[in-house]
Amino acid sequence: MTNLKIETRVRRLTHYLQDIRDGQIQVPSFQRDFVWSTSAILDLFDSIKRGYPIGSILFWRPESEEFGTNEYFGPYKIDKKPEKYFYVLDGYQRLTSLFACLINPSDFDDDRIDHEKLKKNFNICYDLETEEFFISRSISLKSFQVSIYALINTRATFSFERSLNKEGFPEKLIENYLDRYEKLGTQLIDYEIPSVDIEGGNIGEAVEIFSRVNSKGTEISSDWMVSALTYSLDNTFRLGSEISQLKTDLKLYNWDKLKRDIIFKCILHSFGKPFFDQSKKIENLAKRHDFIEKTRSAFVAIKKAVKFLFEELLVVDSKLLPYSTQLIFIVDFFNQVKSPTHEQLDELKSWFWKTTYTNYFTIYSLSKQREAYNKFQKFINGTKSNPYYVDSIINRPTVSDWPDKVSFGSVRSKSVLLFLLNESNNWQKCSSELVTGFNIEYIYEKYIGSAIIYLESNEYLGEKIKEWVDLFEYQNDYRNLFLNDSFRNIQSEFDISLFRQNAIFAEERQFLNRLDLNYESGFELAR
Repeated sequence: MTNLKIETRVRRLTHYLQDIRDGQIQVPSFQRDFVWSTSAILDLFDSIKRGYPIGSILFWRPESEEFGTNEYFGPYKIDKKPEKYFYVLDGYQRLTSLFACLINPSDFDDDRIDHEKLKKNFNICYDLETEEFFISRSISLKSFQVSIYALINTRATFSFERSLNKEGFPEKLIENYLDRYEKLGTQLIDYEIPSVDIEGGNIGEAVEIFSRVNSKGTEISSDWMVSALTYSLDNTFRLGSEISQLKTDLKLYNWDKLKRDIIFKCILHSFGKPFFDQSKKIENLAKRHDFIEKTRSAFVAIKKAVKFLFEELLVVDSKLLPYSTQLIFIVDFFNQVKSPTHEQLDELKSWFWKTTYTNYFTIYSLSKQREAYNKFQKFINGTKSNPYYVDSIINRPTVSDWPDKVSFGSVRSKSVLLFLLNESNNWQKCSSELVTGFNIEYIYEKYIGSAIIYLESNEYLGEKIKEWVDLFEYQNDYRNLFLNDSFRNIQSEFDISLFRQNAIFAEERQFLNRLDLNYESGFELAR
């Protein structure tokens, strides 16, 4: 081999972005095209958010050989090409994703942007309410959604805060959104990526080194690390296998898509502190002698909690769950209370409805969330009969106004859908052996007033709902679907939807009064 110099470095993500802009990193003409899917990009940013390593980048500066370079790095044309630069050999997909998503398009002249490619592949945003990355297909974002390139721009933070204040968001909610905004921004700015820099040699030698360096960009799996750490303690325990089996068991309840991150939080939560106060990662807890026992106990509790949500509250699909934190708390209840009483289960159901309707897990600051956790623990151990925490400043929790559309990304929308499901089932529990899920049909358009939602096991529904015109001949069986005699003389689908919306709202308002909840604003019935 010729003289080679190999150096390893660890630098901030932002340094890589600047090097790309300055032309210090070039894409060789023999580099493969960008092939990553949107889901792969979303997974990459999710890994960074969690602090997972995303693999090292392999750079090469040849001794004498030169290769053509690509003009574009993702959707952006890079004009600069200094005298000395590195070719990116491994990590091109990752670097392209990071650069394309974290650069503000306004920093480039319009003729240096491939707008179609930018919009199709790299318009990644972050939802501060659900705390999830998503790709935006619309022109405008909701107030609590931001393009991720804004997160690493300090000036954009002030603009974001002003927009929230201008729209009249509650102060505590603004504080919560800003906390998440700044936390993720800091995580992105400070995130470090290792690189292996090869100087010298020819292309053959570089390819040989490339083939030997394991830097494929995949995250180191927590469940793999836990399995390795616990191997000597219990050869039958493999966290990855246990999670796969759990997901198989949850398929009965349509909960098999439960995210691994939520499962990890349920495990963390079982160690005596709320998951949001756990500084240790799950792989660190794996070193404890009781880790396997507590994890298996948490898995049993997860199945009990999901069964409870499915049968008692008709959360018959995981996408209907308003907040993942609700599941984590309920899992903790079933983990500690092996034989709950009817009174405890009734209180737990009431707690679920109240936390669903009042933005319980978004309006409170971290310190208030700790107080809510402590009150829930007192309910678990029997020293308090009511698990629902109310800030002393708030006289009576309020409920935000009706959603316009049926959306599984909106907690308020889910609250109405769950209310309709339970109302259509006469507030009775359902059996997981008989109910396969839920269905939604629409009289007019996909907004709440026209949504007819029902359990898929109901014999008298199905095809009759799909042919809504035939509902003019319905019997009283449809009263729980808010379709009754008062609709018989209405001529248009739109009017049916409006009248039905009034009926739903009136019934929901009575239900919320029984929960001692108020509407945030005055909702006027349609005329």
